[in-house]
Amino acid sequence: MRKTADVVIIGGGAAGTSTAYYLSKMGAKNVVLVEQNYTPFGGTGRCAAQFRLQFGSISNCKLGLLSVSQFDVLGEETGFGDLEIDKHGYLLTAYTEEEMECRRRDVELQHTLGIQSVVLDPKGCKEVAPFLEVGELAGGSYCTGEGTINPQKMALAFKKGAQDRGVEFYNYTKVTGIRVEGGKVKGVITDKGEIATECVVNATGEWGKFIGRMAGVTIPVEPEKHQICITEPLEYIGGPMIYDYRYGTYISQVKHGGFLMGWSDPDVEAGIIDFNTEWRVLEELCRRVVKQVPALANVRIVRHWAGQYGNGPDHSIIVGPVPEVEGFICALGMTKATMFAPAIGILAAESVLKAKPSLPMEPYTIDRFAKGNLIIDPALL
Repeated sequence: MRKTADVVIIGGGAAGTSTAYYLSKMGAKNVVLVEQNYTPFGGTGRCAAQFRLQFGSISNCKLGLLSVSQFDVLGEETGFGDLEIDKHGYLLTAYTEEEMECRRRDVELQHTLGIQSVVLDPKGCKEVAPFLEVGELAGGSYCTGEGTINPQKMALAFKKGAQDRGVEFYNYTKVTGIRVEGGKVKGVITDKGEIATECVVNATGEWGKFIGRMAGVTIPVEPEKHQICITEPLEYIGGPMIYDYRYGTYISQVKHGGFLMGWSDPDVEAGIIDFNTEWRVLEELCRRVVKQVPALANVRIVRHWAGQYGNGPDHSIIVGPVPEVEGFICALGMTKATMFAPAIGILAAESVLKAKPSLPMEPYTIDRFAKGNLIIDPALL
């Protein structure tokens, strides 16, 4: 292990590997990444791997556009190869006229940024999602430029690209402390020794607040368990990812035929990192899904797993330096680390290098909470 580094990235998931990759692309040297387990271990390796463009705020739409443009070239650019990108689109449902008005406003906003989303009536929803029960729907919004990516391959592609440019990765290495002197970062302490550095990037997702505490920094992120399952393979009929705000679920058929579906239990205890599955959650998820896709009523579940969100007050990313400690940079996805991974990595790398940011940073920095400038986005689930 190196004894000194110009930059130490903590966390080997989507945000950390992306930051490592874009730092190396921008010419940074002597960069190391420390991960407590394997790549990618936490939320990234357990997520539904979605990416989308349909948001209700300009700042989130821009993150989506930047990220999708990078996903399109990442496999070839890094030499990793196929990332299993499937742009099957998203359908965001609506059940009332009030919800439809929200979809229309969002689509109007998206059009100003060149996003080719459309508003659909129930018949249109059925046409793009043949498996969906639309009897109660008022309609929805739909966009074809969205979809899924293999999150393990994505993180490993970022890792390969970074390693090829000299970034060193230390897996199975746990951070136990951050040395701060005179309000400045001076080192990262691990169970395998200390790395002297004046810059640390906190890309630890659901562990974000705990790493922040090591440096005396308060970060408004709470771990929140989320559970997912997938069915046995069925005949592939295509169709978009269904995001449903009434039921709090998402449903999508993957290319091998299984239906992937997830739900966040509103009563889950926040603040605890727990990867154990719960039968009651699986039962409730299935009840909700069958109301939307009745044909799944007698289909077998073949896998059920739990992941973690690192959630926050407005569910939007935290990227950039913190005011309290010089050299402490955040790269936290706040439930959206995989879908926004390239944008997070680019903005975090630019923050480290004090380069001109690719996007205006005001909506993403941590000081927005103290200022009361939260991102209000009605399209976030």
